[in-house]
Amino acid sequence: MSLAGATVKAQSVKPPVASPPAPTPSAIGPRLALSLADAVFIGLRDNRAVKSAYIDRVSQKFDLFVAEARFRPTAVLNASVEATRQGGMSGTSYTLTPTATWLVPTGAQFQFSWSKLDSRLGGINIGSDVATLSVTQPLLKGAGFAVNEAPIKVARLQERINRLGLKSTVSQTVTAIILAYRALAQAQQQAVIAQESLDRAQAQLRSNQAFVDAGRMAAADLVQTRAEIANQQVSLLGAQQQRNSAQLALLALLAMDLHINVAAADPIEAPHAAIDLDKAIAIGLDNRMDILSQRLALEQARQNLIVAKNNRLWTLSVVGSVSRETQSGGGSLVINPATGLPVPGLDIPLTNLPATTGTVGLELSIPLGDFTLRQQEIQAATAVRTDELGVAELDEQIEAQVRDAVQAVELSWRQVEAARQARDLAAQTVELETERQQAGRASNFEVLSFQTDLKAAEIQALSAQIAYLDALTTLDEELGTTLDTWKVSLND
Repeated sequence: MSLAGATVKAQSVKPPVASPPAPTPSAIGPRLALSLADAVFIGLRDNRAVKSAYIDRVSQKFDLFVAEARFRPTAVLNASVEATRQGGMSGTSYTLTPTATWLVPTGAQFQFSWSKLDSRLGGINIGSDVATLSVTQPLLKGAGFAVNEAPIKVARLQERINRLGLKSTVSQTVTAIILAYRALAQAQQQAVIAQESLDRAQAQLRSNQAFVDAGRMAAADLVQTRAEIANQQVSLLGAQQQRNSAQLALLALLAMDLHINVAAADPIEAPHAAIDLDKAIAIGLDNRMDILSQRLALEQARQNLIVAKNNRLWTLSVVGSVSRETQSGGGSLVINPATGLPVPGLDIPLTNLPATTGTVGLELSIPLGDFTLRQQEIQAATAVRTDELGVAELDEQIEAQVRDAVQAVELSWRQVEAARQARDLAAQTVELETERQQAGRASNFEVLSFQTDLKAAEIQALSAQIAYLDALTTLDEELGTTLDTWKVSLND
């Protein structure tokens, strides 16, 4: 009677609903399997943030070139042409005035100028040449190598800061690519785990159906298995969607066509790495781009303080100049009263008058009632003290962050070991419970529950491995050694 009842129930149970189709992947182009090294290489070549950082370096390098040209001579060429009409006479005049200036590290400034004038009015031609050489050597304000070389030192320090900024951008990009690649690998493996769980549930349904047909199980127990299959289908769809999202995130970082069906080809392996905490802290303090930049900024502030203190001094300079002037010309000096024009043929040459003049002296300028100079010195001194505190604070922050990162790595490794053990035990449990069910000593519900536990243990083990690898990558970033680990050299 029970066998007949079981047969009737089995016939009354509805067949399982067909599996819903997998979500259409956003990447529908050709499949491209990438290793992690390939992904990093492509990212460094095509990533837009990296390209933008290299573009900025062009103007930054030219800023340094301009600053280092401080002690190079400069020149200005001025020229003019004028037309003149006076009474009944008209004429033109030409002026050419080149000027050269040269600042030397002592603060002395040399200036050479030459002025040539050629003027013609009616029948009169007048020309003059004036050459002047002057020098100004400050004795207080603006004097000395330290204050005059400070702008160049500041520019060179800024260039090193800019280079560290580029290194930081590249390092952060590499880290982002690594994390995105592992997120894709994790999503791919989760989809595999979801598919395997669905396969186990479908195999369990076939086994249960055989038990029902043999009269060893009630047909109503099939409902539990079919419900589990539906749940696994939902989980599989979610894993596939997560994989699609991870693909898009990685493709965006690599600046690749979003239609490419990219796949992570490297296996997920998490070998243990021993870490020396004290050595890690020392490496972080010596390699982190932020602390190096902060130390360079402190040096810049000290150079600015030197300039600010010097600007408060009186202006006392030794000045000297020498000039030579030569005039030449000739023309008709007799004017016809009737016409107002020069009389032709009465040309009288003008006498050349070469003259040399030299001067030497002192110049003194004392600012009175100007508090802006004192204000600038106070601001510069405040910036130095603030940067000193910033360096000390950042040193402590780096030590704390490195300690936390090392602890996270060690804890993640323990989680990997525990998760692997839990996964292995869950697999053994499912195998044993399946054998017990076949022997009639375990229920279908128990088998399904342990299969669910196995899936959770597999996902937990996967997540633990990814978390451990990500913790190592984060530690690399905290130590400032990401580029060294991946053998990346800046093409700067």
